[in-house]
Amino acid sequence: MIPYGGSLAKHIAAMLDCQEAQEHAIRVGRQKRASEREQERQRERELQQRRELEQWREREQRRKQSRQRKRARAAARLLQAGSVLGSSSSSDSETGNKPVTKRSRVTIEEVVDQDAPHIASFGKPCSPGPSTSPIPPSPSASPGSTSEQRRVTIKEVVDEDAPHIINFAGPSNPAPLTPPISGPSSTDYGPIAEHSDDAQPESRPPRPSQASRPSPHSSRRRRGLRRWRGLYVEEFPDPLAGAPISNEQIPEPNYEAYIKSTGTMADPDNFEVAELLMTSGMTDEAKDCHLKSKLYQGNTPWSTGKAMNNDVDKLPHGPECILDEIEVVNARRPRVQYMVRRNALELLQDLFANRMFGPEFAYAPVKYWTTSRRRVRVWSDMRSAKWWWEEQEKLRAAGKGAATVAPIILASDETHLSVMSGGQTAYPVYMAVGNLAKSWRRKPSKRGMVLLGFLPTDSFEDIDNNDERRRLKADLVHRCMEAMLAPLKEVWEDGVEMVCPDGRLRHVFPRIAAYMADWPEQNLQCCTTTGTCPICSTSGKGRGDLNQTADLRDRDETLGALRAYFICNHVGELKMMGIKPVWPWWGDLPDVDLHKCIAPDVLHQLYQGVFKSHLFRWLKFFVGEGVLDERFAAMPRAEGMTHFPKGVSAVKQWTGRESKEMLKQILPAVLGDLCPEEAQLARSIIDFIFIAHSASMTDTDLATLEHELDTFHRFKDVLIAKGFYQSEARFDRIAKLHALSHYVEMIRWLGTPDGYSTELSEHLHIEFAKVPWRASNKVRPLPQMLTYIQRQEAIRIHRTYLDRYLGRDQEQEVEAEEPTTEVRPINVAVEEPESDDIEGEDGVEDEWGTIEPVTYPDPRRHLAVNPTKRDLRLKDVSRQYQAPNLESALKDFLVRRCDIPEYNVMLSPEHCLPVWHRLYLHHRPLPFAPFESPRRDVVRASAPILGPGGRIRKEGVWDTALYLERPNQIRSNAEDREKHGIQRYRAGRVRVIFSLPGHIRDVYPGQLAYVEVFRPFEAIPASPYGRMHSTGPELDARGQRRVLVIPVNEIVLACHLVPKFNQLDPDLRLDPYTDVLTTIFFFSFNTGAADAPPFENDSSLIDREVISARKRLFHFSLPLFS
Repeated sequence: MIPYGGSLAKHIAAMLDCQEAQEHAIRVGRQKRASEREQERQRERELQQRRELEQWREREQRRKQSRQRKRARAAARLLQAGSVLGSSSSSDSETGNKPVTKRSRVTIEEVVDQDAPHIASFGKPCSPGPSTSPIPPSPSASPGSTSEQRRVTIKEVVDEDAPHIINFAGPSNPAPLTPPISGPSSTDYGPIAEHSDDAQPESRPPRPSQASRPSPHSSRRRRGLRRWRGLYVEEFPDPLAGAPISNEQIPEPNYEAYIKSTGTMADPDNFEVAELLMTSGMTDEAKDCHLKSKLYQGNTPWSTGKAMNNDVDKLPHGPECILDEIEVVNARRPRVQYMVRRNALELLQDLFANRMFGPEFAYAPVKYWTTSRRRVRVWSDMRSAKWWWEEQEKLRAAGKGAATVAPIILASDETHLSVMSGGQTAYPVYMAVGNLAKSWRRKPSKRGMVLLGFLPTDSFEDIDNNDERRRLKADLVHRCMEAMLAPLKEVWEDGVEMVCPDGRLRHVFPRIAAYMADWPEQNLQCCTTTGTCPICSTSGKGRGDLNQTADLRDRDETLGALRAYFICNHVGELKMMGIKPVWPWWGDLPDVDLHKCIAPDVLHQLYQGVFKSHLFRWLKFFVGEGVLDERFAAMPRAEGMTHFPKGVSAVKQWTGRESKEMLKQILPAVLGDLCPEEAQLARSIIDFIFIAHSASMTDTDLATLEHELDTFHRFKDVLIAKGFYQSEARFDRIAKLHALSHYVEMIRWLGTPDGYSTELSEHLHIEFAKVPWRASNKVRPLPQMLTYIQRQEAIRIHRTYLDRYLGRDQEQEVEAEEPTTEVRPINVAVEEPESDDIEGEDGVEDEWGTIEPVTYPDPRRHLAVNPTKRDLRLKDVSRQYQAPNLESALKDFLVRRCDIPEYNVMLSPEHCLPVWHRLYLHHRPLPFAPFESPRRDVVRASAPILGPGGRIRKEGVWDTALYLERPNQIRSNAEDREKHGIQRYRAGRVRVIFSLPGHIRDVYPGQLAYVEVFRPFEAIPASPYGRMHSTGPELDARGQRRVLVIPVNEIVLACHLVPKFNQLDPDLRLDPYTDVLTTIFFFSFNTGAADAPPFENDSSLIDREVISARKRLFHFSLPLFS
């Protein structure tokens, strides 16, 4: 027996070393030959591209010459026709004979054009008299003949002897007033002015030769369709819909005169002091202390806070707040309640007159289609929904002429003012208009939703009878709402003239369009009982069954039953219909059916309702609370995602944000432990939630929404089989689950739910209720709250006017906390051109629809202007950022990507590198989702921060990202084809973002990233329910993590990799400090982390709504939450 380490062992080791060296030599030879073949193919592709480019230029040149020849021939024919007519009329006058064929005479005048030296024009008049319109110059015209160019004017002279005038120049009557075409808009509001290539410019009327010859797209124009951002837009058939009633442009206010009238506030420095003290939440005593301090004495015109408040009160503000006293006499103890209201009509006029809303304001409804065949409709904002179109049809049928609909959106909710004691509550009511784009309406800073008033909050505790107490509370709310909206009732039929954001005057008809509220408030406003539905006539029994159908509630039936009750005082029919015995505030407003105006509530019905109150409890029951807490604590962190270091059971204050953040992470945390029925149940609800808050939906998406809800109802019996519920009757008590069955019809009627989320009203509670209450002395706080609100409004208005007077830019949203600069793409020697972001410029339409172009991420990359660490030695970077192979990977990049011979690479551990900690990826809206908001990803790569004694004060953060793999080819049958879909990309953990040392920065001046590479994603997801693509760390021949240095321009997305928790070692301890990206080797691509809140800025992977609708981000359908 030979001991271990003897001669035989040495001989075997030597043989293995020799064999390994031979294999290495073979691999190097193969790689070299493959590289040479790849370079040869690259040269051939470049030659082919050059040939195709030259051919394209030749074709374009021939087309241009052909167009010029056609224009020249058309101009020559027109001139010849004019000269023949002129000579004929002159010869007839000379001989004294009347023409045999009586017709109009045309004379042609040629005058020297001093203003337009390069344009010869002709046209047809819209009224009797001369008229001109431009045409392109003929090819023979000399560019330099500025004073020799002539303008041809055609003048029609009516022949008194000719009884039949042939009018070949078009109608002579003036055209009726039509809505103006505004300039281009960056949003889906406007009038939309982004036309297709075949559309005529607005300033150039059609030439006679073109008007007489139908264009290939004339049928599309006759049908009222035009292209906009990949969609087909159908305008309302009546051109007077939303049109101004006069051509007069109302000028903007005289800001100079206004500023002079504001006294001490005209000085920007004085106003800046007042703005700071008024908006910082200081008490009156603190304001006095500041104004009496040495810093302010002599620098401001005020010595006390009271003097400053008096000057603020002189500034203009919105409509006055009226405090009404309501005497309650039906109760056992007579008392007085207070209601605050503002003139609803004046608020509407203020919203319409806001010039800042100009590019985001709509005046007429439209329909969006995916193809010109109008087979698949796209639903987005209110203007694209059915309600506005039908209201415009009603006004058209009533003969209102140039009518503009003002869709009024109301919101109300009772909120608590004091948490610790007192039980103080407020009941604010808000108002907005559907003309304003939802992207602005849901931002509190844009002031698209304003305070309408406060309702009284009497609980009628002195009434013993529960039914009577509920009736009195509801009746008090409805009578106050009736008083608030009384000004709108006065102009309901005849409308009112208003100045609009574009400076034009329009005839506006206010209409109640939507109501935003949670489930109890919906029942209160619709006068329906809690156990029923405010939208349909379903009863409490069987409400949880999707197959049980019920008719939608109707205004006439509801009001008819209430009239019968007030006449006969019999509640039997009301109880059968589930209606409260209260006359609704909308009962006297014509054609207002509030049952149809109830908007879907994403916050309370989906996030805080179905997910928080039900789905989360079901999953916790299936998996276990302790397991769920452990996995959430060990979840890898990512920018824009909330980490729960103590688990989810420790969350006490559970708001909508917590629900959203848990929803992003819960499916990959529990999927491996669920049976197929449980996984399908969870997946269907999660898909429904994410699809429901999309910014736009097609008919196909709505069908998917219905399918996901049907899937949940098919698998909900698993909750009974597992023992969570005892019977199906338990689902009847989940009212919010029943509300999901109305989402599709509500989306078609009002638009997508993201424009009606009660998150906005919840946020406004802070500004209009809670902060003003805290600023009061709590003794009769309501008048003090109104004074506070009025002063804050005056400060905002004066700030806007002062900025416009001084010519300052309007407030812009700042995404990054530090100034950034865009990273420009830099080509290296063997890098492939990134010209394949969009394959095909336009979709190809066939009999069934449109084949969409393939779209890949192409973000704009930004880094801080100054590096986070300017000069850090390479060896220190390797140690602090846990990048031990940085030097070798960087040398490999210089040799492989920059074509530098290895012996010429001058790199030392002592060389200094500039390092950045954040990379920003700005994603534009994707072509197939034009209504989505731009998104921003953040990729972090920062080292730990050490405190005293070497303790870690802040953990290091290294995010994962997707980068474009190079070379981007797949070898198949002796030819290379391009990779598609997710196979184009690799996941990598970014350790360092840096640039080369100064002495070799000329080789590659851009920024680089050192990444730890993961394996290619599996083409087929491991689970049909999770639909998540699997990957894992890639190891080299030595069993170590493979690393790579790549340009930051190849990073396209931030991503979130989640461990496969069900495959982990049971003995592995999971806690917030476990670096699972280093210790675990099985991961799933959690694209569900890409969600973004409806109206808050969020750093997300890709727009979640886009992919949830099963659109094609990659070559195949890749669901984003998978």
